[in-house]
Order: sequence, then C-alpha cells, then structure tokens
Amino acid sequence: MGKSRKKKALKPQGNLYDKIFKENAESIFIPLVEERLGVKIQQYTPLKEKMQTTIEREMDFFYEVLTDSAETFILHLEFQTEDDPEMLARAQEYHGMAYRRKKMEIRHVVVYLGAAASKMETQLDEKFIFKGFDLLQIHDLDTQQLLSSQVPQVVLLAILSNYPKEQAESVLRLLVRQLRVLSKNKSELSRYLKQLMILARIRKLEDLTIKIAEEMPIVYDIQTDYLFLKGIEKGIEKGIERGIERGIEKGIEQGIEKGVEKGIEKSQLLFIKSLLANTDFSDEKMALLVGCKLEIVQQVRNNLVIATPKRTKVVKKRVKPQAKDLL
Repeated sequence: MGKSRKKKALKPQGNLYDKIFKENAESIFIPLVEERLGVKIQQYTPLKEKMQTTIEREMDFFYEVLTDSAETFILHLEFQTEDDPEMLARAQEYHGMAYRRKKMEIRHVVVYLGAAASKMETQLDEKFIFKGFDLLQIHDLDTQQLLSSQVPQVVLLAILSNYPKEQAESVLRLLVRQLRVLSKNKSELSRYLKQLMILARIRKLEDLTIKIAEEMPIVYDIQTDYLFLKGIEKGIEKGIERGIERGIEKGIEQGIEKGVEKGIEKSQLLFIKSLLANTDFSDEKMALLVGCKLEIVQQVRNNLVIATPKRTKVVKKRVKPQAKDLL
C-alpha cells in the first residue's frame, strides 16, 4: 500500500516538473545552452518530441537550431532530477533515432537538477562510438576463388558473385560439382542443394539450378522444394485475379481439413495440391514426399475431382436462361 501511494504521488510531481520546464526552457535554458556549447542561437524551431520507431522514446526537448554563423543542427535537451546510470546509453539511442529522422548533426545537453554533484558518464569511449559500417559486397568477390574454397558454405556464395550472365550455367555446374566433392554424405549434399536453390532465386537462376540438379542422383528433395515454392507463388499470383475460384478452393480446403484427419497441416495440403497440379506422381509417391498417409492424398485428389463438375454445372445453369431469353 505504501509503495503504491508513493508511486501515485510521484507521477503528478513529475508532470509538474515537465510543465515548469516547458514553460521556462526557452527563456532560461536556451541561454545556458548557448554558453555551454559556445554558440549564439539566432532561431530555433521545436520539433515533435516522440521518435516513432521500433522503440518509442520521448525526448524532453527537441529543436532545430540556426546559429548566427548560419550553422544548423538538432538540439536535444534532457532534464534529470537524479543520476541515471543509463543516461549515456539512452542519449546514444536518441541520437540514432533522431539522425535517422532528420539526417542532421545532433547535439545533446542533459540539464541536471539534483542537489549533489552528478556522477553520470557524459562521453562514450571511442570504441563505442558509431562512425559507420564496412560494406562487404558478395557481387565483388572473385568467382573462381569462391569455387575453389574447401568450405561448402563459401562455395555456395559463388552463385552471387560477379560473373558474366552467359557463364551462369558453367558456374552453376562447377558449383554443384564442388559441393558434391566437399559433402560428407548424401544428406549433407541435399542440404547444400536446398540452400543453393534459395540463393539461386536471388539471381533468378532457379530454373537453371533445378535443371542441373536433376542430372544428379538426388532429385526428389530438389523437386519437392522447387514445386512447393513455385506452387505457392502461382497460387498467390492467380488467387488475386481469380476471386471466385479462390473462394471455391478455400471451401474445398476447409472441407478437406474437416473431413480428413485433423493432424494434417495446411502446408502439407498445399504441397499435395501443388504435386497434383504439376506432376504425374502416383499417390504413393506423393504420400512419401509429403510425409503423410496415403488416404490423405487420395482424399485431396477426390475432393478436387468432385469440385470440377460442380463448377461446370453452375456455369450451365447461368447460360441456359440467357439462351432462352434470346430466342
């Protein structure tokens, strides 16, 4: 109870401090800031105080300043009634958010109102100051050097390196060959080929990659990933244009989900439909690839077959009355 009252009492007091600061900042603190920073402020414009980003922080005062020497910068004023060991880190956080928004020089001033001398750190060690980043462009790396690496993960990067477009197939063949040499077993090779498929999509080389991978003994894993990704892509693209058909398909999906075992996942359902549409695999092979019971594949196939005549009937019912009206 005592703690609860204490917290409630502090809140209005904090708000009172804020009110006083807001009313007096421009007349009292701006001159103090000028003296502290060694500038003469000719004009300043208050900016929105809240920095909207993934984290929301509220600054006490946030100004765009113009000095008498035509220098412009952002001035951030922060008021502290007691020492805050996190103040330096907070100021750095504010700095990043403010720079992202304004792309200007930012200067921070903390006004300390405590009775005792502050022990807050005010300057970051040089190694903690953000000055920029190093850029590593995979496109600039040497293709032959990547292909000759003994580390499979490095070899994979060759597909993103800088080589003429007409050499894409040669690079891919060398890459796959090197992965085969470096892989310890079939399972490891399969994993690297899956990763290659994903990277190939960045350079729009997935069709060529699947063609080369199909020449290898490991086929099913690649086909599975390829058809699954393609099936989802086509479904998304066509689903926007085919509103009615999408509605029918959704109804079929719901029927299947209720009628078939409850354990089937939506991803499995999509996978089965993709295989039915893009391959002539047997139900047994599809069940093996998807990792589900044979009955589930058969149920999906049956539901899709049943749905087709229903759609045709609806069209005929609509067409017949129109034909009679014309006679």
